[in-house]
Amino acid sequence: MAESFRSGWVVVPQVQAMRETVYGLHTHYVHAGEGEPVVLIHGGGPGASGASGWANTIPALAEHFHVYAIDLIGNGETDRPLIEYSFQTLVNHVAGFVDALNLKQVRVVGNSQGAYVAIKYALDRPAWVKQAGLISTGTLAKACGLSDQGKASPLPRFDGSRESMRSFLSVIVNDPAKITDQLLDARFAIASQPGHREMHGSLEAFRKVLANDPSERQVYEVRERLGKLAVPWCMIWGGADRSAAPGSAGSRNARAVPPRALPRGGGLGPSGAERQAAGVQPAAAGVLRRRGAADCGGLGFCRRSRGPPAASPNEVRSRLWPAVPLDPSSSRPVCP
Repeated sequence: MAESFRSGWVVVPQVQAMRETVYGLHTHYVHAGEGEPVVLIHGGGPGASGASGWANTIPALAEHFHVYAIDLIGNGETDRPLIEYSFQTLVNHVAGFVDALNLKQVRVVGNSQGAYVAIKYALDRPAWVKQAGLISTGTLAKACGLSDQGKASPLPRFDGSRESMRSFLSVIVNDPAKITDQLLDARFAIASQPGHREMHGSLEAFRKVLANDPSERQVYEVRERLGKLAVPWCMIWGGADRSAAPGSAGSRNARAVPPRALPRGGGLGPSGAERQAAGVQPAAAGVLRRRGAADCGGLGFCRRSRGPPAASPNEVRSRLWPAVPLDPSSSRPVCP
């Protein structure tokens, strides 16, 4: 773990899962900096954790904020109970974490699956959230009714071996040089802990539940609610993301979005947040330091939600990723 991190623990009194309530969840996190709170929410995948997911981002944000990178339930060093998981379980854990630390007016930033968790938390508890930042999230696209139509690269399945972990990382980390032995060892160690693979198996089963259970779909889907969200939020999406490619996330609806509104980020993949110091980190810091989240640092697009909820996936696409005007002085997209 980087020396700049401080390791912390807090007991979240209870977390509601699909069919059970978990009491006294020992939750691990790393934190750094001083000031207003920023909660970083890592993505999914084997071996995920707050430290490995945001190793290079925390120091950049800690110059301006008190940054907390949580290990979500079932991940990292946090307890890994054998329960039926859903995405809402992760959202509920974040809510309990914020309450247990008595954080006020938090900024939440999520990557990939964690981006869905971040925006769902903002939708469920807008009074607690000051801003939200999202990075490369196919999970949110699906929750808005947008399909990748099979164009995204499938994620290799982790079978408990180091080679399968390396194969998984080769999809989410675009630069092979970034897949270091240290990263591989850290994620493999977490993925090998009891309860971690069971958590992933439970979430995979939940995805099948979504196809057949309208009650769970109602909890998961956010399309009708995003248009009413008063919390300012910003999206950054790597142009080279293979597991949730920006072009595939909108599928045929992508044609409805003017090119300048499409996400930027050069060679960033879904794990660009933690391994591309020159890209996402300055953008994220710049966004969060502006009261209105009005600038995505040239890497993405922002949203101040307004107007009625969208009525169709096509409208959702245009509202999620609107045609933002370019600042002629910097060639960067800014919020209208």
